[in-house]
Amino acid sequence: MKLYLKYLNVVTLTLLGNLFFVPLALTADSTLSIAGSITASGCTVRSPDQSIMIGAFSGKDFPTVGSTSSFKAMNIDLENCYPKLKNVQVSFSGKTDSDNPTLLAITDTGKGKLLATGLGIELLDNSFKILPFDSVKPLIYELDGETNTLSFLMRYKSTKAVVTPGEASAVMYFDLTYQ
Repeated sequence: MKLYLKYLNVVTLTLLGNLFFVPLALTADSTLSIAGSITASGCTVRSPDQSIMIGAFSGKDFPTVGSTSSFKAMNIDLENCYPKLKNVQVSFSGKTDSDNPTLLAITDTGKGKLLATGLGIELLDNSFKILPFDSVKPLIYELDGETNTLSFLMRYKSTKAVVTPGEASAVMYFDLTYQ
């Protein structure tokens, strides 16, 4: 019997000793806090829907293909711009002229009138550079403060030798992407 107790004591001490070397897995509740802010849109367009009257012209004002009318200014006024914005990308789209895809096509804008033919609408920046429609490379303008004006020019440009009279309207869209 003595031998049995001695053996039991050795086994018990060995087991108790090993408990101190067994790694223990402990769990604890942790919290991960996430912070940020949501800002309003980049800028407010002062007049999102505009009607611009280029002017009234005679077909005789366009004697040859490529003849143009006088310019009409068009502005996109941006206000309440978020102060940390640096640039805005502008792209223009609309139905382009079948004879000259750099021009906006004359289309029925819901007035139901006879349409002029043989011309389209050309868009230029304020340095007289022709701006393409549906371009994959948007124009980039630097923003300067909370209020900005993006200036452009528009004019009629003939695509045929004969320009017929009628309503000469079109619809153009612009998209703004802020950086």
